Amino acid sequence: MSNRILVFCVCLLSFTAVAQQEALRMVYPFMPLSLNPAEAGANGVISVTGIYRKKPLIQQFGMSSSSQQYFSFDRPIKNNSWGMGFLAYNTDQAYAMPLGGIVSNLGLAGLLSKSISFGRGREIRAGGQIGINQYPVIGRSGTSELTGSYGWGFLLKKDEFTLGFSQPAVQMQEMNWRSTSPMYIKGQYIFKATSGNALKSGSVIRFIKGLDTQIDLYSVFWWQERLGFGLWWQNTGSELGNPALIGSVEAPLGKNFKVGYGYDFLGENVSTLPAGISGSANSSISTTASGFHQIFIRYELDTGNGKLAEFRH
Repeated sequence: MSNRILVFCVCLLSFTAVAQQEALRMVYPFMPLSLNPAEAGANGVISVTGIYRKKPLIQQFGMSSSSQQYFSFDRPIKNNSWGMGFLAYNTDQAYAMPLGGIVSNLGLAGLLSKSISFGRGREIRAGGQIGINQYPVIGRSGTSELTGSYGWGFLLKKDEFTLGFSQPAVQMQEMNWRSTSPMYIKGQYIFKATSGNALKSGSVIRFIKGLDTQIDLYSVFWWQERLGFGLWWQNTGSELGNPALIGSVEAPLGKNFKVGYGYDFLGENVSTLPAGISGSANSSISTTASGFHQIFIRYELDTGNGKLAEFRH
């Protein structure tokens, strides 16, 4: 079964399409692997995650729209001392760069991690990733630019506490338009109570040298390991660098499946009404409250180490 999943992942990656690089980092609430390659194999199970984001949910006349897809696969190898994974992402949304280009990217990435255990729930993980990205450029000379990227990450774990440091996407060459390679620090703690209730809380700090530092905060309350209710304040943004306030709900469906939904309450959309329809001789542009709807599904398999029986918050 695991071999079939691996073949499926490789096939899917061969069809990877357009995506904003930073958009991949924004989906870390449901896909932490996107933020730190050291997460690959950290849960001790074979894990396949898919995320679909759409805005608005139902298309309306004159309103812009976007649909995005994200995919991750990871698993432990070498008796759980190593981990491997893949990332793929696809979005139809582009964004304006300071030099005038409109840019998005086509890319995929492979990840590898190494674990060192110190007993009693203490572990250090180091990870790296390498990828390739194609950036379509509109309104400038040429149609696209192709570049490679690499990333690194460290993860410290002690019982219910984790602390991560990462720089997931460093460009291998200078691009014609402005490009940044943020660094991230993520801290998280799981407060466990009786009857399967638990509160997962944490923070993510994004640092861009010479530009800014942003801080995210989040909490997810799990009720009897049946339902998880989360609130994510993302200064790092949900789209186009804007802050996001995401409400989420998650539910396990047996031991193998978990599904979830999230919505950005601060999201906006642009409506453009042609002349005449807007009541004037000129077209009008207005903003409408419309955040991304996010749906995720995760499928997990045991590797023979019994980790599948453990609940993952």
